[in-house]
Amino acid sequence: MEEPIFKFKKAKHSLDIVYPNKYYGGLYNLGILIVYNSVNKREDWNCNRVFLDQGKIASELVGFSFQYELDIKNILEMKKQCKGFTFAGGPVINMNPEKFRKHFDFLILGEVEGVLDKVLDEYEKGEGFLDRISNIKGVYVDKVSYNFTKELGDYPLIQPFPEKVDETFVFGKCFILEIERGCPYNCKFCALPGFFEKIRYRKNWKEIIDRGLEINKRDRVVIYSASFTHPERKEILKHLIKKQVRASVPSIRVGMIDKETISLIKQLGQKSLTIAPEANEKLRLSMGKMVKDKDYLDFVEICNEVGFTKLKLYLMIGVPGMEEKDIIEMKEFVDKIKEKFNGKIYVSVNYFVPKPKSKFQDHPFDKKILKQQTKIVEREFKHYRVKMKGLKTSYLEWDISKIDS
Repeated sequence: MEEPIFKFKKAKHSLDIVYPNKYYGGLYNLGILIVYNSVNKREDWNCNRVFLDQGKIASELVGFSFQYELDIKNILEMKKQCKGFTFAGGPVINMNPEKFRKHFDFLILGEVEGVLDKVLDEYEKGEGFLDRISNIKGVYVDKVSYNFTKELGDYPLIQPFPEKVDETFVFGKCFILEIERGCPYNCKFCALPGFFEKIRYRKNWKEIIDRGLEINKRDRVVIYSASFTHPERKEILKHLIKKQVRASVPSIRVGMIDKETISLIKQLGQKSLTIAPEANEKLRLSMGKMVKDKDYLDFVEICNEVGFTKLKLYLMIGVPGMEEKDIIEMKEFVDKIKEKFNGKIYVSVNYFVPKPKSKFQDHPFDKKILKQQTKIVEREFKHYRVKMKGLKTSYLEWDISKIDS
């Protein structure tokens, strides 16, 4: 049973917003919450959240959040329940809309804020709905157009959770805080620069924190950001400490986080830090991630001084130009971090999956080369417990999302 924050009313219209995967993960999806809040604020509308294992599709208008390539199987299966109009949005849709348009009546491209209300206005008018919304910027019926707002829209303050959560809910019962959208960096392997011309920061973060904690009665905050570069990040962390809540931050951008910031993060109860060196220094720089090995080693020293004892490292193989010597150098770099760090390190090696709208979108996913590089990783990292995603899974991600020639 969920906390009764939005009381459902007698309404002429309803919309089901679908997260096509498990409930314990979908609750943390910000896009779902934005739609849920936006629709339920309207006088004549109710919005229901539906998950793969929770809820049932019952509305005449159904939206799907397409976050992960392999969810296409669940989406197509759940779509069989739909009786009216269907639409979709989310990262996978935005990276390659032409590929997925055939599965839905329309798509919402870019940001849902500023678009959904216009779509619902037209839906209320009845017949001719698809013709009318085809002229709305950000709606793809017969032509591609994206919607990106200059300023970030109203915040989804109402974030319902079950009364009790277990260990499968990885962040626990929390308030989700998006402080920025986009990224100021231009890593060639990332699709974000292809979406957002520039990063935008939330200016009213204090009001969002205060109201969000009050409404939802939470004692934990999970910060959403691609690189944690908000110019007032220290003030945000200090305010959270003042509110006496626990909080966690995403992957840290090494080279722009100082000792005071790391100390504030630790005061908020975070147990581990995550960094993404990606590869050895030569390839890292060639991919546009302009952070040198020395910057990472200096960061490790700060972690020691502050007292962190867990550090997670994310690496990749299969990146453009990678050879055996690069993987050996990558392992030697990890050795240096391990030697310097006072605590435990956890290593995750992922296959590089070229994404549409990234500068490496045309790079091939060569299973033969990746199998060879996997053997090198297994040999070089034999004294580490390395976490790796399956090659078949990564290939499917690429195959589903790639732009067909």
